[in-house]
Amino acid sequence: MNQTIDFIAHPGEALLRLLVAGLIGGLIGVERERAAQESGEEMFAGVRTFPLFALLGASLTVVTGEMGSAVVAGFLAVAALAVAAYWRTSSIQKAGMTTEVAALATYWVGAIAGAGALLLAAVIGITITILLAAKERLEAFPRAMSREELRATLTLAVLAAVILPLLPDQGYGPWGVWNPRTIWIVIVLVCGLSFAAFLAVRFWGERKGVYVTGVLGGLASSTALTVSLASQSQGVQGAGAPLAVGAGLASTVMLVRVAVLAAVAGPAVLPRLGPVLGAMAVGGTVAIASLARRSQVSTEKGAGLRNPFQLREAIRFGIVFALVLLVVEGARHYLGSWGIFVASLLAGFVDVDAITLSLSGLSARGMPIETAAGGIAVAVLANTAAKMGYAAWRGSPEYRRGVTLILGATLAAGLIALIALGIRP
Repeated sequence: MNQTIDFIAHPGEALLRLLVAGLIGGLIGVERERAAQESGEEMFAGVRTFPLFALLGASLTVVTGEMGSAVVAGFLAVAALAVAAYWRTSSIQKAGMTTEVAALATYWVGAIAGAGALLLAAVIGITITILLAAKERLEAFPRAMSREELRATLTLAVLAAVILPLLPDQGYGPWGVWNPRTIWIVIVLVCGLSFAAFLAVRFWGERKGVYVTGVLGGLASSTALTVSLASQSQGVQGAGAPLAVGAGLASTVMLVRVAVLAAVAGPAVLPRLGPVLGAMAVGGTVAIASLARRSQVSTEKGAGLRNPFQLREAIRFGIVFALVLLVVEGARHYLGSWGIFVASLLAGFVDVDAITLSLSGLSARGMPIETAAGGIAVAVLANTAAKMGYAAWRGSPEYRRGVTLILGATLAAGLIALIALGIRP
């Protein structure tokens, strides 16, 4: 991490590191100053002192050229000051240690910036500021968690941090299509997106939280998010419509993601595929706007999400994912010229990224553009239809109707555009 420089020969680089350290310290200091004014508590450091801590760490690193004994000595000095300040303030009022710990972290962020890792320093500094500013929400969240929600949180941690790293990362079964780690990632993704929706609703309220989750979930997997929200919709009266809007937003973002992937892997495909994706996005957006307006009142009255996720539903989807992988590979091997069409159709039931990258890349290496564009379009349409099926399979009646409205409009617009443009796989 340490990138030694001669600060005399290269004063510009040294000044840049000091500037970044000072700005990060100032950002944290502004937050601490605001917190002190709102709470009325006496804090030993604020908008001026925090930048000094960061600059101290950065200057010691720049001058010595390493994060060595001088930097450690500086840290001990700041720590001694923080301890003395805490001892003084705690004897006068009931005080926490947040500001003192933030001072120590700010010093090290400054040292990291002084070592040349400016991006790392900026990320850590911004994260510290967010944690400090979100005090009320972060402290309220654990108090509001039920025993079931805490158990679900721990379960997700075990799934992602304990089980996933232990699974082998190699193919098994026919044609080696079953990779245990890949399949488990899908299960963790379904659980993780459902848990993200739960957290978003807790932080931003039901309607806004679900919408934010929909947009972000569309960047990861709109299919997994649709399944997650379907399980969330069960037993939560009044939440089906906003959850359906979240699923619709994820599907719309998925269309943008497909366009970007196609443009990167095979730019020549996009002019043929773009109109289909655009028509689907327009159809879905109109339906989303209509349902969002109708669901606004019911959203405000509806109950919040109570269950972070259901592991059983995620495992079921993982099994479906594994079976589709096998069928897709079989179609590629045994169906000859129809293999691309069938593989695209079946691949769309679980994922569109792989088939999009594959066909777009093949178009750049000689596959007819019409074939590649048609195959990707079929996968996207199949994925849209599959998500309607998943919503009907596991979702509440209200969620099912909302998803059918949005994705039905999306699917119809895509089919019309596909026929009008004469695209065939």
